[in-house]
Amino acid sequence: MKMALLVIDIQTALIEAKPYAVDNCLSVWQKAIATCREKNIEVIYVRHNDDELLTGSHGWEIYGAIAPEVGEKIFDKHYNSAFKETHLQTYLDSQAIERLIIIGMATNYCIDTTVKVAFEFGYDLAVVKNGTTTFAEREITAEQLIQHYENTWNGRFAQVADLEEILKED
Repeated sequence: MKMALLVIDIQTALIEAKPYAVDNCLSVWQKAIATCREKNIEVIYVRHNDDELLTGSHGWEIYGAIAPEVGEKIFDKHYNSAFKETHLQTYLDSQAIERLIIIGMATNYCIDTTVKVAFEFGYDLAVVKNGTTTFAEREITAEQLIQHYENTWNGRFAQVADLEEILKED
């Protein structure tokens, strides 16, 4: 089954705002991107655009430590879903990509929405364990949110596992 790694919303302003366990996430993200490149698994970036992440601004840019290489696709979005009005699905289908490995942020917004929309579209999904992050919400810690969403996705919408385990399935 042909796979791709979706790198969602890892943008300068969001990283500089210091989401939960960001240093650990950066390590997980860098490893996932490097491993997928080594294994010729396409790396696809998704970048959010809104009033706080204005197109062309410093904060809108994909974070330097995980920046795309020349030729890697970037899909810009205006919604929580990586699919809504982006042509991502058309591209994935044109490349016969059936399995998506997902990393990025924010767990409870763009990652969750993208997981569920991709599931509805029939993609086989995997989310890298500890490969998403977010910020605390009122009385819920970011760690609790991440744990909740990983538990919700695993076995229902996606496989949630370390990258090595995800790639063993191939």
